[in-house]
Amino acid sequence: MKDFYRNLLTLLISITAFQATAQLTDNSPYSRLGIGDLSPSGSIRNIGMAGVGVASPNLEYINFLNPALLTTNRRLNLDTTIKYTMFEGALYGVARSLNDGTLKQNSNSVNFQYLNLAFPVSNRWTSSISLSPFSTMSYDYYKTVALDTSGFLSNTSNIGTGGLYIASFANGVDLTKNFSAGLTASYVFGSTNENFFTQLTSLDLDVQDQKYGIRQRTFYSGFNFKPGLAFRGIMKSSGREEVEHIYYNLGATYDFFAGVTARRDLIREIKNDKDAVNQDSIVGSSKMGVVLPSRFSVGFSIDKPVDWSLGVDFTYLSYSQYKNFDAATDNFKNGYKLAVGGEYKLKGQEVMKMPILRAGFAFQKTPLYFNGTQLNDFSVSFGGSMPVGRKDPRYKSKPLARLNVALVAGQRGTKTDGLIRDRYFQVYLSFQSIDKWFERRRIE
Repeated sequence: MKDFYRNLLTLLISITAFQATAQLTDNSPYSRLGIGDLSPSGSIRNIGMAGVGVASPNLEYINFLNPALLTTNRRLNLDTTIKYTMFEGALYGVARSLNDGTLKQNSNSVNFQYLNLAFPVSNRWTSSISLSPFSTMSYDYYKTVALDTSGFLSNTSNIGTGGLYIASFANGVDLTKNFSAGLTASYVFGSTNENFFTQLTSLDLDVQDQKYGIRQRTFYSGFNFKPGLAFRGIMKSSGREEVEHIYYNLGATYDFFAGVTARRDLIREIKNDKDAVNQDSIVGSSKMGVVLPSRFSVGFSIDKPVDWSLGVDFTYLSYSQYKNFDAATDNFKNGYKLAVGGEYKLKGQEVMKMPILRAGFAFQKTPLYFNGTQLNDFSVSFGGSMPVGRKDPRYKSKPLARLNVALVAGQRGTKTDGLIRDRYFQVYLSFQSIDKWFERRRIE
């Protein structure tokens, strides 16, 4: 138990220090629409398999893609009388290359991915609490236009930052030996900040006029709910131990929002050439109920618990009811994602000490729609996990703490039809600690 708290404290301090020094310099032009780019959901394990996980249980990892699978670590444990608490924290970095056929630009950023804690409540009930980003807005572009022969230039800048976060409380319950259900209730909060400024400058740089513009701040708050179902059956019985069977799994979730409100403040600002604000005034403030996109996911997988797993997920993202301050809903269409991925445990060591390799690929018809074209997103993923620490001789079935990594390379959009080709490379890292919690002491 002391190791658990020590690892938890170390991770929290590391993430806090990392966030204090990390710089968000990403430039994702498509994130300027709506609430920004939607962040990948699921753990580093899921991301390493291209996002697969709605029907992919594993005793050594928290599955928060489907709350019905939270009880997996109890049902698949080699010793079902022992229930473990799992904690995981993750960071990610992204390198991005943009190309519109004429201009090229590279950017990169590092940021927080999630914190997640799962703990057993009873023999049939497991809960978890988590904090993770839901969307990210990060774009920065400039345009310079010469004003006839006057010798002046008009410099226009549009900059957007911010995003939404989601704090969740999830519960999963075994209803029967093979069937489980769960529900995730979340509070959604955050803000986006967009600046639109124009400045006149002289060609000989002797004149640097003030910058005039509007700063637009939008604050969001509301609730998200995600019920989930999961079924697990035996595809092929080995006639030996439970972990030697080959299983098939089915899963489904429905992710929707309720009671989300947004407030938008418009502030007129005048800045000098050093970006110091000389004058500002509130132009107006408005409030409305917004409708964020819902998501329906189904999955199928087969696995041998201590050896391998292979799964496929299909997700439908509905923007048909999307409602926000931005009237340009023509830039959104309903989208979907198809992902295939799997994992394999390397042999030669004890079951709970085996390194794990993962891979997957995904195709997504994104909801972004420009110039008569709905953007596609292709990506491939690779990942792995390495056990760290020493085995506790008292609990042979206890998994070790793990370091997890996932690498994702993909492309969104093209250089034709007035679009921007966005190639990205993402790196995800996490540390997971596994220990007993609320253990009743016994005197022998």
